[in-house]
Amino acid sequence: MVIVQHFPDSVKQYTEAETFPGRDFPIPGRCPHPECQADGSLIRWGTYWRWACTADDDYHIRVQRIRCKVCGRTHSLLPDFLHPHRHYAICLLQHAVSLYVIAGQGLGRLMEQLPNRGPPLSTVREWLGSFAYGAGELLLDVVTRQLLALDPLAKLPDTTLRQAQDTAPPQHLNRIPDPIKRRRLERAYLFWLLAEQLYAQVKARQPRLHFTATQLFPFLLHWLQTQAISPRLFWSPTLPHTPTTPF
Repeated sequence: MVIVQHFPDSVKQYTEAETFPGRDFPIPGRCPHPECQADGSLIRWGTYWRWACTADDDYHIRVQRIRCKVCGRTHSLLPDFLHPHRHYAICLLQHAVSLYVIAGQGLGRLMEQLPNRGPPLSTVREWLGSFAYGAGELLLDVVTRQLLALDPLAKLPDTTLRQAQDTAPPQHLNRIPDPIKRRRLERAYLFWLLAEQLYAQVKARQPRLHFTATQLFPFLLHWLQTQAISPRLFWSPTLPHTPTTPF
């Protein structure tokens, strides 16, 4: 299981640090696995290597592994410049999704604005599909519930996505022939609007919040973790272990 940890600096600084940053990540007080939850049972259990790809370079980084002495399960302390199970830095994922879902740019214009050494078109297509499924199908309801819990009088975007001009999804989504994919992307658009409201509500209550408005995705990973939900925004609908019901 992945446990997201805040790292305030860049991927390059993580790899070039004199002391392995993962050693400074705090160990959670209890096992995060829902079937265990044992207190004080986690210990450091070595490291493993994985890739972190940015707009400038590809980095081979070490990730701290921890183990529960009670249930024997291992978990990883993942720096939040990465999304679980993704090699590219989370800022690139957020940028690509923002261009397509929020700015309303088609894939051609989107690819022109990504770094020259960035992901191929097939990878970006997969990102969009996985975000549409994760945000639109699995996470939209939980963000809505949390917003209403924080502010019962909060004005939420129009759930029909059609009545209000300022909350209508980008027009290019109407050209998607597959109605299921189109609906997921429209719901993902609504998720983004609600996620921005959630960030604003949390920021008002925690003015020292270390995430900026441009770090919406890292903020959401940490927020999901506080809700005892897997800290993931991108869920491939084609994989057998992907949830099929909303959180």
